[in-house]
Amino acid sequence: MFYKSVEPYIEKKSEIEFKRNQIIYHEGDEPKNLYFIVSGLVGLFHISESGKETFFRVFGKDDILGHRSYFAEEPYHASSIALTPVVLAVISKEECKRICEVNPDLIREVIRNISQDLGQAELRLAGLFDKTAHKRISESLVYLKLKHPNYVWTRKEIAEYAGTTFETVARVMTQLEKQNLIKKEGRDFSIINHEQLLSLDEDYYS
Repeated sequence: MFYKSVEPYIEKKSEIEFKRNQIIYHEGDEPKNLYFIVSGLVGLFHISESGKETFFRVFGKDDILGHRSYFAEEPYHASSIALTPVVLAVISKEECKRICEVNPDLIREVIRNISQDLGQAELRLAGLFDKTAHKRISESLVYLKLKHPNYVWTRKEIAEYAGTTFETVARVMTQLEKQNLIKKEGRDFSIINHEQLLSLDEDYYS
């Protein structure tokens, strides 16, 4: 809950609302502000030149958004979309600089946050992220259903988005249905509790 630790030091901020499926920023845009999620769910995705969409992750309440590109001072490497109605707290560059100057400990927290993100990305690319396949499936289910609610996603497509196998997706979805977190409807499915589904940790699946 990084936002909670930063909020007491914020003197100037604004809030902006986004409707479901509204783009917050596009890949290639220059970061001008720092964002924190006050409410709602935000998805991060990339579309290749061939038109294939790759889902990265879901952000929720109190998460920091777009911070890697912001502090690296480089264009966003992916696009973000409001999966539900979203309210963002917007912190300007000037305000962010002032906060970091009066509280250097926050800089270390940001670096830790970015380092964790990069570490996870490296493990995923190296193929060593198998132990979190179930977590990726849960996030993929939320992302796909909220972004494209009328499309019937196959288990194969979900597996491609989650970077895992058809068999693992089928097994995890069965488990989630038993826990009343999703409901299978023929080939389709619905999500009963988005927040609880996203909050599951790895111990739940062991």
